[in-house]
Amino acid sequence: MTEINHGDQVLEVFLEETAERLDAVESGLLRLESGSDDGDGVINSVFRDAHSIKAGANLLKLANIETLAHKLENVLEMIRQGRLLVNETVITACLESVDKLRELVGNVERSDSISIRLHTAMLEMAVRKGRDGA
Repeated sequence: MTEINHGDQVLEVFLEETAERLDAVESGLLRLESGSDDGDGVINSVFRDAHSIKAGANLLKLANIETLAHKLENVLEMIRQGRLLVNETVITACLESVDKLRELVGNVERSDSISIRLHTAMLEMAVRKGRDGA
C-alpha cells in the first residue's frame, strides 16, 4: 500500500478537486436521468470529470480509486458513443459508484483496503442490462 502523506500538496489538491468533480458527476448523472441533457454537453462533462479522477488516482497510486473511476469512465464512454442507453439501472450503478468514490477519497489512507467489488459488479451488470435493452 502507498504511504499517504497528508502534507503532500499534490494529494491535497487531488482530494479537493476530486470532491468537486464527484459533485459535478453526480449532478450530471441526475440531469441525464431526468432527460434535461443539453445535447452531448452533460455526458461529455461527466466523462471528463471521471477521467480526471482516474488520472489523478493513477498519479498518486491510489489503486481502488483509480479502478472504480476507470470502470465508471468506461460506462460513461459507452453512453457517449451511443452503445449504452441511459436508464435507471445505469444511473443507479453510476451514482452508487460516485458515493463509493466519496467514501474512498474520505478514507484515502486506507482506500486500497476498502472493497469495491460490489460497485464494479453493479457497473458491469448495468452495462449487460443496458445492452440487452432491459
